[in-house]
Amino acid sequence: MDNIEIEVKALLENPEEIKNIILNKGAVLKEKKYQHDILLDPPNTDFEKTDQVLRIRNTNGNWKIDYKSPRLDNETKSRKEYTVKIEEGNQLKEIFSWLGFKTVGEIEKSRETYNFENMKINFDNVTNLGNFMEVEIIGNEENFELSKKQIFVFLKSIGINETIKKDYLELLWEKGYFKKP
Repeated sequence: MDNIEIEVKALLENPEEIKNIILNKGAVLKEKKYQHDILLDPPNTDFEKTDQVLRIRNTNGNWKIDYKSPRLDNETKSRKEYTVKIEEGNQLKEIFSWLGFKTVGEIEKSRETYNFENMKINFDNVTNLGNFMEVEIIGNEENFELSKKQIFVFLKSIGINETIKKDYLELLWEKGYFKKP
């Protein structure tokens, strides 16, 4: 059965206040890290139109490549996700370039990850965008709707009623930091 990343994102005006709320509820800080993402489109394909993601990610010197399927619904950013660890992300980027893949954007962020119940809560400070919170549950088709409901109930309980469905690359495109393919 495929893993589904059931995820909801919100823009935060007050990340420290929200962190204090979740800590008081029992959330536990898991890690702090720096991430640099390189997003790619294959030759003759526009992943914005097909709603897919191919990403090379460097997290504190550890590399991986991720493929994310088109979104599974219109309420969240939930997708099937496949990940492979790699040794050299920059070399892989060069290989993809030789194969005709296009770099469509790069994202840099500082991330703090908290665990609460069965949820992972990420606080991101994204270069050129600001502060966001992502709440995710790794689930499957059987528990998709229940997990989605759990995330929205949690967000409401901490005072967050507005969410966004766009990913960081789309937000950077809107601000003119990268050209759309």
